[in-house]
Amino acid sequence: MKIRVDKIHIFTIELFPTSVRNSATSLVRQALVLGGVFSPMLVAAERRNGISSYVVFGLVIGCCGLFAACLPETRGRALCDTMDEEEHRESSL
Repeated sequence: MKIRVDKIHIFTIELFPTSVRNSATSLVRQALVLGGVFSPMLVAAERRNGISSYVVFGLVIGCCGLFAACLPETRGRALCDTMDEEEHRESSL
C-alpha cells in the first residue's frame, strides 16, 4: 500500500492545533525528504545483502518503541487538554 505524500501533509495540517501547526508540518516534511534520500540507498543495500533492510527497519521500530516508553502518557502521567495547560504545569514544577 502506497501512501501519497499530499495526504500525509493534509492529515498533519488537520491533526495539530494552529499554535504548533507550522512546526509539525515542517517536521513531517523533513521526515519525508529524509525517507526519500535514504530509500535508494536501502534498496541498493538490499540487493547486496538480503537482510539489511530488515535490520534497518527493526532498528527504527525499536528506537521508536523506546521513545514511546519515555512519553508522559506511558509513564502514568495525565495529559493536558491544551498547550497552555501543559506550559503552566511545567512552569509550576
